[in-house]
Amino acid sequence: MSSLKVLLKQLNPVNGVEVNKKLIEQTTRQDFDVAIFPEMFYSGYMLRDNLNLYNLDQGFVRDIQKALKDKMIIFGAPYRDGFLYNSAVAVTDETFQIYRKRHLPNFGPFEELRYFRRGNSPLTIDFRGFKIGIEICYDLFFLDSVDRGIDLLINISASPFTSYPFFEKVFPARAIEYQAYLVYVNIVGLNRNQVFWGGSRVLNSDGTEILKLKKFEEDSGVAIIDSSVLELSRRKRRVLSEVLDDAAK
Repeated sequence: MSSLKVLLKQLNPVNGVEVNKKLIEQTTRQDFDVAIFPEMFYSGYMLRDNLNLYNLDQGFVRDIQKALKDKMIIFGAPYRDGFLYNSAVAVTDETFQIYRKRHLPNFGPFEELRYFRRGNSPLTIDFRGFKIGIEICYDLFFLDSVDRGIDLLINISASPFTSYPFFEKVFPARAIEYQAYLVYVNIVGLNRNQVFWGGSRVLNSDGTEILKLKKFEEDSGVAIIDSSVLELSRRKRRVLSEVLDDAAK
């Protein structure tokens, strides 16, 4: 049996970077295996044309690496690689990997296609015996953002309160169909003219909530991801094995 201690950091980022960078740096000293911050936490979400001022500083990433030892930290940031991408940055002491958001909302208060290029591939990370898939917010409603066969699905989010009924309906479905733990970490509080609802949580592979953070308040919490729970769930229902068998044909 193996396990991961997962730390959820449900916070309201400041528009700009210095305060947010300091919060990420301070977290490296806490007790966790994987610590997770929300979408665009590095810069703040509702920056519009100012996004280009806050591209991810790779010097900051190297500083984080020095403090991590055998841990991983994940946070959202604007990342430029030819084009600007809404990205999730996964940092360990040896590597950093980038997931680029595939599904960019462009309705209501969202104008992501104005600022970002779409990503085109999932990211799966092998970490301490677990396969971790990472996606961002609106990706949750599509099935092409993560690979099948993951053990842990992490969704970092900047979801306003008008969206929470839809997210809450989808969480257990995704956990059950992937037969994986699902960790959701959302921004909370007022950011420009949008109210973000928080509601971060962890579900096991049967779709049962094992941790739920507060709505509309900053909060944090820890959950244990346990490989034996995955094994039992996959024996009871063979959804994942049938999907993988079909894919191999």
